[in-house]
Amino acid sequence: MDETLLQFIRHLRNNGLAISTAETLDAMRVVATLGYSEPRLLQDGLASCLAKTVDDHERFVDCFDRFFRVQASANVQQELAPQNAGADASDESPADSDEGPGQGDAGGYGQGSGGGGNGGQRDNTFSDVMQAAAEVGLENIQFRTQRGVYRRKMLNALNDEQALSEIQQRQDAGDNEQAHLLTQLRDSRIAAIKEIIDRQLLLNNDAAINSLRETNLKDSSLSAMEHYHRERLPPLIRKLAKKLASRHRQRHKRANRGKLDLGKTLRRNIAYGGIPFHRFWKTTRKDKSEIFVLCDISGSVSAWSRVLLLFVQALSDVLPNTRSFVFCGESIEVTDLFKQYSADDAMAIIQQRHGMGGSDYGAALTSFKDLVEDKLNRRSCVIILGDGRGNGGNTGIDALRSIYHRARLVLWFNPESHYSWNTGDSEIRRYQSACHYVAECGSLRKLERLLDQLLSLLR
Repeated sequence: MDETLLQFIRHLRNNGLAISTAETLDAMRVVATLGYSEPRLLQDGLASCLAKTVDDHERFVDCFDRFFRVQASANVQQELAPQNAGADASDESPADSDEGPGQGDAGGYGQGSGGGGNGGQRDNTFSDVMQAAAEVGLENIQFRTQRGVYRRKMLNALNDEQALSEIQQRQDAGDNEQAHLLTQLRDSRIAAIKEIIDRQLLLNNDAAINSLRETNLKDSSLSAMEHYHRERLPPLIRKLAKKLASRHRQRHKRANRGKLDLGKTLRRNIAYGGIPFHRFWKTTRKDKSEIFVLCDISGSVSAWSRVLLLFVQALSDVLPNTRSFVFCGESIEVTDLFKQYSADDAMAIIQQRHGMGGSDYGAALTSFKDLVEDKLNRRSCVIILGDGRGNGGNTGIDALRSIYHRARLVLWFNPESHYSWNTGDSEIRRYQSACHYVAECGSLRKLERLLDQLLSLLR
């Protein structure tokens, strides 16, 4: 098992790349074919089976550069002085042939690193140090105070005591040249150990920082976020939506007739030599729910409307029959905008065309009812996101009750804290009487949980 490759794949996963077991096996075949001697060729080979999108490729290149920095620098230095290396090799070839048996006695620590080319020494040094890092579990290092502990563990894994003893024996025997070579080799390994430990700390810290940042973003109220942090939400939203989509993807239903379930039929008839005495069928026919999303895009609520709409668009594989509406005054359908543009561009257009106004829930709910009334049935789910503050105007409660009686579910997501409900001009208490469920969605984590529960109901 190639521990170096497995560590690299672990770091790719820590940086957000989804690497499956099958892709890991493909990467092992690539490494077995290409080896580690040509970093650029190895990068292209691994990228072909591990990086699936343009964004994944950019992150892959960055991770590869950081992870294989030691080996890459060693190979570059080797390429910069090929003539010197060749001259040294030709000048020292007689000495090497004379010293061959002596170098063979160098033991496991100095194996393959004698008087040949310096490039070979660097490659062997890197390989040995990476193998020692895998043996001591260097990928688990988290704190700078652990550097000394792991340095000693890696030196022990590299038989450092034996190397020191051998250097002393060479010096006592008067073989100062060989003792000097072994000392240089030990120093190069110590330097490689330090660099690899520092790099591992940076990689682990990056993963830990990213995880902590995502946790903070999911638990923080959007109204308390600065613009910089809000701009970091779309990638996180897509990541969470992908997780929900994977959890709630369409599964086959069993039936007594329809399409033959070949896999289950063969498995269940193994006892009969594969003869299909018992047949099993599957069907994917299922009445799909229709989702109607109505979002308030006025004031501070518009930020949360953007989050919900991005979430819904990212869940298009699980929620294919979705229609999106926005309002400040009358409700306007924006479903076609999400079909024509990317989700981020569509949101920018929506905000420019229809945002920056005051909320009029009476006009919004009444016009929304007129737009969707003939489409609502017992498979329909209506999601309304808003704070329920109509500035003292018409509440539109009659239109909402009409929607309530026609739809299967009417859900109201309120981004305000529960303690702020029914204060000032809030009419959320009246809206509660015409909804199946009213919930606070004050953080990204709460919104994720609400959508998870909704998808569970719609399965």
